[in-house]
Amino acid sequence: MMRRVLLLLPGLAFVASLASGGEREHGAAPGRDCGVPRELVEDEPRLPGLAERLHAKQPVVITVIGGGSTAGAAAGGPANAYPHWLEAALRRRHPQAQITVINLGIARQTTEDMVQRFAAEIYPSRPNLVIWETGTVDAVRGTDIDDFTAALESGIAALREHNSEVMLVDMQYNSGTASVINFEPYLDALHQVADLHDVYLFRRFDIMRYWSAEGMFDFVDVSKENRAALAAEVYECLGENLAEAVDFAAQ
Repeated sequence: MMRRVLLLLPGLAFVASLASGGEREHGAAPGRDCGVPRELVEDEPRLPGLAERLHAKQPVVITVIGGGSTAGAAAGGPANAYPHWLEAALRRRHPQAQITVINLGIARQTTEDMVQRFAAEIYPSRPNLVIWETGTVDAVRGTDIDDFTAALESGIAALREHNSEVMLVDMQYNSGTASVINFEPYLDALHQVADLHDVYLFRRFDIMRYWSAEGMFDFVDVSKENRAALAAEVYECLGENLAEAVDFAAQ
């Protein structure tokens, strides 16, 4: 099944406004209603290697590589970024497992830029799972779509050759960016590659669009002084839902 999405430029503000709404199936952060229906979290590919380690209570290393949102730029840094909340959520779910999440987010890098970092920054830690958020900067810079696709495919192959399972994360949702930059070819390519290579895709765009439609978050209007704190709230919810996706894939 083809998966199509849009995205949000890195660094654009988030606004969180908690609201009651329909029944949430998955991913509510502690004390917060930000879950989503299960079909937005559950994908078909599985992570059997990670499942084996979790069930055996063996140490697990997860590396997250991506751009400004992975680095937590809008929320003040990695301590408030979604990889931080992912680690907290997974440790809470698996208290007897030693789980380490390494954040390699750097803003303004293309997919090829990230692939070039794999040898020095990813392979030495031998991660069991690599979560890869990419595509935003390629769309902004107008990277040739074939080059983008080739870099993505070569990166997935290289990670698997080094015995890491892979999960992709697509773009963020914001209703105001589609008219500024043509993101669709890059998003189509990202989702086609996930389908073709049987890679689990975390549907961040659809999750954030659901939150917006349900009145749980407003991603447009926010005062400057509130941006960092409210971005951290969004990242916490993304981390919790990403933990739900990891758990589902590692059953």
